[in-house]
Amino acid sequence: MSTEVSVRRADLMMVLAYATDLATGQSRDFALRSCIVAMRVAGAMDLGTELCRQVYHHAILRYIGCNADTHLLASAFGDEIALRQDLAITDLGNHAALGQTFVNAFNRHFSDLPPDRLKSAIQQGLADAIGISVPILAGHCEVAQRIGQRLGLTEDMRGNLGQLYERWDGKGLPNGLSGQNVRLPVRIVTLAQDAVALNEAQGPDRMVEEIRSRRDGPYEAALADLFLADASGFMRGTAGAATREAILALEPEPHAYLDAAACEEAFTAIADMIDMRMPFTFGHSRAVARLGDAAGHCMGLPDDDIRAIRWAAYVHDIGELSVPVSTWLKATPLSPRETDSAQLHPYHGERALACLGADGRAIAGLVLRHHERLDGTGYHRYAKAPDLSPAARILAAAETYCTAIEDRPHRPGVTAEAAAEKLRSLVRSGKLCAEGTEAVLTAAGQVSRRAAKPGIDGLTPREIEVLRQIASGLTAKEAAAILGIAPKTAENHIQNLYAKIGVSTRAGAALYALERGLVAEEIAAA
Repeated sequence: MSTEVSVRRADLMMVLAYATDLATGQSRDFALRSCIVAMRVAGAMDLGTELCRQVYHHAILRYIGCNADTHLLASAFGDEIALRQDLAITDLGNHAALGQTFVNAFNRHFSDLPPDRLKSAIQQGLADAIGISVPILAGHCEVAQRIGQRLGLTEDMRGNLGQLYERWDGKGLPNGLSGQNVRLPVRIVTLAQDAVALNEAQGPDRMVEEIRSRRDGPYEAALADLFLADASGFMRGTAGAATREAILALEPEPHAYLDAAACEEAFTAIADMIDMRMPFTFGHSRAVARLGDAAGHCMGLPDDDIRAIRWAAYVHDIGELSVPVSTWLKATPLSPRETDSAQLHPYHGERALACLGADGRAIAGLVLRHHERLDGTGYHRYAKAPDLSPAARILAAAETYCTAIEDRPHRPGVTAEAAAEKLRSLVRSGKLCAEGTEAVLTAAGQVSRRAAKPGIDGLTPREIEVLRQIASGLTAKEAAAILGIAPKTAENHIQNLYAKIGVSTRAGAALYALERGLVAEEIAAA
């Protein structure tokens, strides 16, 4: 049985906001705090409901296309996250300031060159900078619009995403629009996000000076003056974290909700947004999702578990956006510092999915654990077998298999047969689950080395569902009510599953469920 799905779109938007904050090097909740400021400005302008709705969506989703061609940006400028941090507080219409930002990036990128070659590299980099940047930024706009369409955004909302780099004075990109041709929601959000970035980097006094100096530049004078008349009021409380509840309360009604099919499309859109950062990861998350889904069916897991595997697979690498592409492009081993940063990506992934609230707990729990191993040698929490559910074990094996067969800068992909042997060696060393791994290999077209049997220890999907309910302390009658079955049917399932797992009491069944990782996923990130 699969439960009905109804997810508020704003919750998924906040997942994307967390992702874009990571990719652009901004502090936690940057997009959400910017949304608060932008909606306050919109309120002061007494805009209608539809324009406020556009401001809300644009503030949260402005940078959802920022992963397009990031490998080109990293190849030219090095650490693209550091570059984006600098650009966020730079007036891009000020050629001297922009040039200095590029020089700083090149100094970082070519720091190992001798002085004469460094100077030459910087000169060449400056000559090429605009020619490289303009098509990349144009790609950001186009990709943002396409992702917006897949999220179900209106034509006006998608139009705003196509103007995310345009300016009041016409010095923006890629089309050099000016004045009223730049949409009002875009103008409001540009000011709000600049204010938040400047306030955080330079303090409130310097932020006010910068906004004032940019009147009739990136911002129209009337909008800048409105903000400056009560800058402290517009910025009130935005130095700290923005809560999910506060952001949800800002959205104008009616609120959009996504059913299972719309959520599936939204999760695949997020997968594509993550994977398009680098050519060698294109399609990676989709491949892990397909394999995990098929393996879940091979294992006979309940439908809800299989859906959780699939959706977690789509977004399992969202935390990797915290690591510069220049790090992933290295053909040499990562440094200890780079390794530490890379191994924290499951944490960032779980934190991003916390935006979904209780509805996303199972997905977030799987993302948190997708690099853990049964013997505690995985990362980042060094979890062991009792903390790894069958779904988590399948996702870990599916991710390992897909990564093994894919090319990476530091090594070529291996054959399907070699990948299968790699996974089986990890099973032999106690790192991967034998049943989950064989289910993955069967789904991948490899000949299974284990006799097929339904479920876990022969349990059917329904029996697994009943076991979970009674393991949590519910009676057969209570479990039946939750699962929508007759109490007598629940009792029959209980007796059948007791026989299969070799217990005779609810306590014994509860311990079995705990030992096999069948209890509900808990979020334990600090």
